[in-house]
Amino acid sequence: KALLALLPGAEIANRKQTPWHSATFSGEHVTIVLKLAGDDPTERVTAFTKALPDTEFSLRRQLVADVLVSEMQPFGDGVLLTVEALLLDE
Repeated sequence: KALLALLPGAEIANRKQTPWHSATFSGEHVTIVLKLAGDDPTERVTAFTKALPDTEFSLRRQLVADVLVSEMQPFGDGVLLTVEALLLDE
C-alpha cells in the first residue's frame, strides 16, 4: 500500500516474499512488480525512483532496511517496475 501511495495509478502485478536471515537480524526479502500505464509513465517512474530511498515507511513489526527499483521494462503502453525491499523484524 505504501508503494502504491507513492505511485498513484500503479497496480501490483506480482509479489514474492522470501525469509531472510543474517547473524544478527531476521526478516524477509520482498520483490514487488508494479505495472504503470497511462499518461507519461516514464516521468512518473523517474519521480518515484528519486523519492523511494528517502521515504519513511510505517510497517507493523518491521523496519525497511533497504528499498530500490531493481528493474524497469516497457510493457504495452506502460512500464513494469521491479521494487525490492529488505524488511527486518523488530
